[in-house]
Amino acid sequence: MVDKKSKIDTIFFDIGGVLINIHPERTYQYISDCTGVSLEKIMSSFPLDSHEKYEMGLINDREWYKAVYKSMPKGTILIEKDFWLAWELLLGEQTDVIKIIKALKKQYSIWLLSNTNPRHINHEIKTKYEFINEIDGAIYSYDVGCIKPDPKIFYRAVKNAGTKIDNCIFIDDLKSNVESAKNVGIKSIQFISIKKLIEDLISIGVNGL
Repeated sequence: MVDKKSKIDTIFFDIGGVLINIHPERTYQYISDCTGVSLEKIMSSFPLDSHEKYEMGLINDREWYKAVYKSMPKGTILIEKDFWLAWELLLGEQTDVIKIIKALKKQYSIWLLSNTNPRHINHEIKTKYEFINEIDGAIYSYDVGCIKPDPKIFYRAVKNAGTKIDNCIFIDDLKSNVESAKNVGIKSIQFISIKKLIEDLISIGVNGL
């Protein structure tokens, strides 16, 4: 049972930078190796506006690949298979936050709240990472049409999880996302380290750690 004093019943975890390490440098390097385009050029021309649309569900996998291809210098060849291999390299190893989730799930509802895309979720997260089997639900940006730090995604997360703003905690590695959630009224923690996360959760009143 959840401690009534704490009122906490649901904890939302970000994925990249919290549950898994991310390596954008590996993606850029692989594309550079495949195309012969310099790493600096790829990083400077990477279509961040299209990436945002991709994570909002406004463009599909194929359109995302085309957007990246189009950002390359004229005459560059980027085979789609190579692009998706590069995209997979963005996601790294699972962190020890999984141990915290396993401890907390005995008393709390555990949800994911992530800016992400269908390719990473369906081809990587759901097939390669243990934490996906430990959660009660997930809010993916491409499913709800908005991304953190937009306040709308936090209201949607609270509603989908069947909880209340006062009864949940949000954990993310990015300060901008944490501040936005706090402004909504959600108890929020910026992930720095496992040790600090445990300390912060305990200070809020979370049990089981």
